[in-house]
Amino acid sequence: MASFDISRPDNRVEYDIWFSSSNEKAMGFIEDFAKVDSKFGESVLMTPRYLVWECRDCPSSFKKIHCFGDGKYCSYDKDHPDQHG
Repeated sequence: MASFDISRPDNRVEYDIWFSSSNEKAMGFIEDFAKVDSKFGESVLMTPRYLVWECRDCPSSFKKIHCFGDGKYCSYDKDHPDQHG
């Protein structure tokens, strides 16, 4: 027999949303879901989680457009270019 004990000490539901700024569908979802999330009021707590990649060896032209911190924080994964945009 399985049992799941999920405590909620503050009596609210907490959830995370993971996304990357390079994913246009995720950004659209966040904008649309904000309207729904606001209706929950204090009964939920959403924590946004931003996915970033490091690419210090990327060309400077790439880093200028897609990165901060000289390639430490990039919105695109240079190893998977098919996912860009």
